[in-house]
Amino acid sequence: MNKKMKKFLNISLLTLVAISTLSLGSCKNEVDEIFDDDAVARLEKAQAEFTEILTSNGGKWQMEYYANSKEPGYIYLMTFDKNGSVTISGKNKWISSVDGGTMGSIAYGSQTSLWEVVTDNGPVLSFNSFNKYFHLFADPEDIPSMNEEDPDETGYGHEGDYEFDLMKYSNDTLYITGKKYGIDMIMTRVPASVDDEVYMNEVVAMADSFFHAKIPYVYINLPNDTRWIVKNGATSILKMFREGADEISTAEEHNVIITHDGLSFMEPITLDGYTIRNFIRQADGSLLCRDDNQTTMTADHLSDILLMNTLRWRLDADKMQGTYASLIQQFASELTAYNKSKFVYAQLDYTGADDTYEIIFNVKRSSTTFKPTFYMKAQRLGDNQVKFTFLPEANAAGELYRQRCPSLESIIQAIGSATFDIDANSLLAPVNLKLSDNANSANSLLWVIM
Repeated sequence: MNKKMKKFLNISLLTLVAISTLSLGSCKNEVDEIFDDDAVARLEKAQAEFTEILTSNGGKWQMEYYANSKEPGYIYLMTFDKNGSVTISGKNKWISSVDGGTMGSIAYGSQTSLWEVVTDNGPVLSFNSFNKYFHLFADPEDIPSMNEEDPDETGYGHEGDYEFDLMKYSNDTLYITGKKYGIDMIMTRVPASVDDEVYMNEVVAMADSFFHAKIPYVYINLPNDTRWIVKNGATSILKMFREGADEISTAEEHNVIITHDGLSFMEPITLDGYTIRNFIRQADGSLLCRDDNQTTMTADHLSDILLMNTLRWRLDADKMQGTYASLIQQFASELTAYNKSKFVYAQLDYTGADDTYEIIFNVKRSSTTFKPTFYMKAQRLGDNQVKFTFLPEANAAGELYRQRCPSLESIIQAIGSATFDIDANSLLAPVNLKLSDNANSANSLLWVIM
């Protein structure tokens, strides 16, 4: 059955329902209120209303698009024109392959094609001419490297929709449902002045700020003080399980979309009785659930991040403040006077033995690097507080340089005598940690993840 015939039969059936209902005398008053307009007129009215909604105020919208439940979502910007054209812009890994680029690399693409609101059982948004950057998800061709378990997707592709039932409009938000596969999505109005490529670059940057490859997992923090561990954040297919539970037997997978302002799950999920879906990025880098304004998404406690035995940290000497800045400058001068060597950087590592950490001062003379190393124990005093206690011994280079350069011993003493409060550049991707002396916050160190 072709689309025109299907449309005709649907409208005819609606009209017959209306006529037959009018013959029911006992419900005549209710029927008159419901069917003042016939079915065709009501569909035409809805068609005109949604066309006006889509093209008004500049006609620019963000679509949170999901092709299926196994992939992450993708953001598209769409600018609808009353002349029947629409400009669709996106930036994702599939666009690169469409233009012959490297598979998996993130690429931007924008193309103008055609659209209209058609009538079926209700108003339908149809992208009715081919747009290579959007219809790629509805293309039934094989998808290179999509799924190792099912390497040939010929005949169905991503199984994405390109026509959408227009369900509801409220507060500059359109609620739509994929016509063929039935996935619920939303479209949000965007100011007409927004530059598409700049906007899409900001979306990608937002994703990079959420999940860092060297931070192995983050947490969903529920109002009842329980936490759910979240892994694989960078893939946008989140593997989640309650802290303390067995990962293998209890982990759930949920796909999400990174938006211009935060993160959203494809559909609402319930964890320990709390239903969550939409998260907005906060000034401190965390994510706040806008459904309950209580649930957050962060990395682990900052003291645990700093002391994680899989991470290494590099001291940013240019960002040291107060006493530490003065001492490191003295150390550099003493190195020059001693043997014309140069301070390169310091790093904080876990030694892998007896819960011991080490600070290594990398010193370079000509083409040779020396590594004065000092060992210490770390004490976690709170979620965001830590103290280091240095052990008496150092390696051979450490013993030599602290004799020749007295300021090096002073640095060790200053660090070992302080209790540090920890702040992060982002609570979700804390790759820069500022350690401030609790007794005098003007004295601080900045450690950057290596």
